[in-house]
Amino acid sequence: MDWRQRRDNTNVRLLLELAAELGVPARHCLANTGLQDRPFEELSSLQLWQELAVIRNLVAQHSQPGTGLRLGQRYHLTSLGLLGYTMLASRSLMDAIEITSQFRPLAMSICPVNLHPDKSGLWMVLDASVLPEDARCLVVERGMAAWKCVYSELLQRPFVPLAIEICVPSAGPAELYNAHFECAADMNAARNAMLIAWEDLHSALPLANAMTQRTCANLCQHLCDSLDDIQAPLARQVLQSLMSHSGRIHPARDVAGWLGLSERTLHRRLALEGHPFRQLDERVRRNLAERLLGDTTLGLDSIAQQLGYAEAASFSRAFKRWAGCSPDQWRRQRSTRPLSALAGALADMSYENRL
Repeated sequence: MDWRQRRDNTNVRLLLELAAELGVPARHCLANTGLQDRPFEELSSLQLWQELAVIRNLVAQHSQPGTGLRLGQRYHLTSLGLLGYTMLASRSLMDAIEITSQFRPLAMSICPVNLHPDKSGLWMVLDASVLPEDARCLVVERGMAAWKCVYSELLQRPFVPLAIEICVPSAGPAELYNAHFECAADMNAARNAMLIAWEDLHSALPLANAMTQRTCANLCQHLCDSLDDIQAPLARQVLQSLMSHSGRIHPARDVAGWLGLSERTLHRRLALEGHPFRQLDERVRRNLAERLLGDTTLGLDSIAQQLGYAEAASFSRAFKRWAGCSPDQWRRQRSTRPLSALAGALADMSYENRL
């Protein structure tokens, strides 16, 4: 595990919301995480080790089994952003799960998830061995409960696994998990896993759309690929932060704040790594712009809005500076597969709020 990997603040935000319900002050959860010195709502991203520290702090204050189940119930497709929309447009539940595995850097899991086919279905196995023992119960409960919620949303009906296996310290009684998951829980297992029936896996998703799914998957792939040739640690963190907030223009001072640095220090360290901030910012915008321009039905006004520009003219000037030609010229010169579904898919992401 790369514990320096950056994520948005969704997981920790949900942890703090649950902690408040349990009577655990936020200051106790954020102690020794580097997150306690500023208002949490100003922190748009953080590192995995910080999320793990918050988990351990919460467990130290409230170690009751079932806490992770309550936490997992707070997760929805909207928690996954573009990845969630890609899953929603998938043909089947199996396709959606494979998409999650393919784009693991965009998923919310803090530990590896492995897939093992079985004659009855597919086992999804949470590898909690990467976690300290005191964090395993909450993380495993959270992961499995989140799967149940998200898969129910995908299928648009209650999802019930065939079986679950629990192997963590401080786990609750089998009755707790039997009741929550509505299936048999094996508390003497050697792993933490959920078995999904083939019937559910092959069920057609009600909102499947092949073109939209391919379009969003291409965007997910492009976001993941954007990190492949950047090895400098701070530059990678900046890219991850910019990609997770690509719908708005964020100056260097915002990114520096997310990373806990001064703006001057950010610029200095990026210069030492050979990746100026402006170069990274424009890389993210240009990559997404080229993907969006591949859809000849998506107007420049819509593309400009998706990339955080106030108007098409501002976007056109920026694109000409990047590519040496206008967006319209680029479209004529570059023949790409139409991505027509993106016009409706990304122009109104508010649809997710109606799930």
